[in-house]
Amino acid sequence: MKKTIKINFVDFWNGFIPEDNFFIKRLQLYYNVIIDSKPDYLFYSHNGNKNLKFNKCIKIYFSGENDVPDFNLCDYAIAFHHITFEDRYFRLPLYTLYKCFEEISNTEFDLNNVSTLLNRKFCNFVVSNSKGADPIREEFFRKLSEYKKVDSGGRYLNNIGRPVTDKLEFIREYKFTIAIENSSASGYTTEKLVEPMAANSIPIYWGDPNVQLDFNKKSFICLDDFESIDQAIEEVIYLDTHDEAYIKMLSEPHYCLGQKKYQDWMVEYDTFMRHIFDSSIAKAKRRTGFGYAKYYQQNKLIISKICSLPGLKKIIRKLSYR
Repeated sequence: MKKTIKINFVDFWNGFIPEDNFFIKRLQLYYNVIIDSKPDYLFYSHNGNKNLKFNKCIKIYFSGENDVPDFNLCDYAIAFHHITFEDRYFRLPLYTLYKCFEEISNTEFDLNNVSTLLNRKFCNFVVSNSKGADPIREEFFRKLSEYKKVDSGGRYLNNIGRPVTDKLEFIREYKFTIAIENSSASGYTTEKLVEPMAANSIPIYWGDPNVQLDFNKKSFICLDDFESIDQAIEEVIYLDTHDEAYIKMLSEPHYCLGQKKYQDWMVEYDTFMRHIFDSSIAKAKRRTGFGYAKYYQQNKLIISKICSLPGLKKIIRKLSYR
C-alpha cells in the first residue's frame, strides 16, 4: 500500500495548477498524494511570500529562474546552480520539465530530410518579456537583422504581425533560432536551447557559461566561443552559405558521452524526492527554528508584510524593473 502524504503549493507562477503538474505527477508514482491547506510538505517558488507563514511543515523550494535558494527558509531546494549542499539540494534545470527535452533524448538526425532542412527560412527570434534582461539579446537580434531579416514571433520586437501560437512549429520553419537567455549564470540553461534542438533548428546560444556540462557545443553556435558579436555573426553567415558545414552541425548529437538524458534526470530526481518522503517528518527536517535562524525567518516575514502594504507594493514593483 502506498504511503499517504499531505502536500501543498504556494508562490508559483500564474497558471500553475496544484492538482496537475510535474511535481505531483512524479510523487503519485510512489505515494497517495493529498493536497491539504495544512500540509506536511510545502512546495513553493519565488512568486510571493505566502511560504513564510508555513513553519511546521517540510519546505521544498523550486526555482525556474537564476536566483540562488535561501536554505535559511527551506529544508530542500531544486534549482539550476551547480552547487552541493549535503542532501538538501538537487539541480534540475527548467528545460528538463519540457516535453521537447524528452523528445530530443530519443530523436536521431534524419539524413533523408536534408533538402527540406536546407530550404527553410533564415532565422527566428521568440521573446515575450524583456524586463530585466541582459541587453545582449536585443543587440544580437538587431545586428543579425542587418544581414537578413530575422522573424520575431514573440510579443517583444514582433515583426510578423502577431505573436505565434505554436512556438515549436514556428521554430521548425527556420534554419537558425536566436536562443539567448535573459541573463548569464552557471547552470542556468532553459528551454530556449532545447526547443530549437527539438525542432531541428540550430540554436544561437548565450547564457550558461558552463552549458557544455549539459550539451554538446558542436551542435549549436555559442556566443561565448567568439571574441565579439560580429565574429559570431560571421559564423552564422558562413553556415548559412555553406550547406555541408550547416548539415554537419545540425547532425551533431546534442549530448556528449556520459551526459544525462531525460530518463537519467528523472531517476535521480525521484531518488532525491523519495529520500525526503520516505523519511519521517522529524528526520526529514533540515531547517532550525532556533538561534539566529529564528530571527532571520521572523525578519523575512515582517519585511514581507511591510512590503505588501497598500501602495508600497506597487512602488516596489515599479522600482524592481528599473
